[in-house]
Amino acid sequence: MGFEKFDEAGSGRGRPAGTEPMLSIRKSGSIGVNQAAIDEFFEDQDGAVMYYDEDADQVGIEPVADKDADDAAYTVSKTDSGGTIAPKAFLERYDLVPEVTTQYDPAWNDDESLVVLDLDEPKKTYGAPDVDGEGDEN
Repeated sequence: MGFEKFDEAGSGRGRPAGTEPMLSIRKSGSIGVNQAAIDEFFEDQDGAVMYYDEDADQVGIEPVADKDADDAAYTVSKTDSGGTIAPKAFLERYDLVPEVTTQYDPAWNDDESLVVLDLDEPKKTYGAPDVDGEGDEN
């Protein structure tokens, strides 16, 4: 048959059309936001205020148009393929930094006007946990 050219690289970097919004809490202490989630929740917002509901084990993210208008807002850094929020202090304060990068389906909460991540329902994980000191037995 021969080689077949893959010609979808320019259309969403090879991702299927209609990719669902996803957010990933990374073991580095940042939150990855895929392009579908940027489009749905952060298109005209350049900031995010973080909330945590310990009883429900949920993270809430309030998109804000002007990150400088709220001292608690983190920057939503955007690229051509998605974005990043870097709330490391928030994630560390509530002991939410995962051992491996963990992906969640975000849901919009109309009552609270928040993007909600249910930490009890991870979608997928990536990578391996850091192993401190293992293998260094000299």
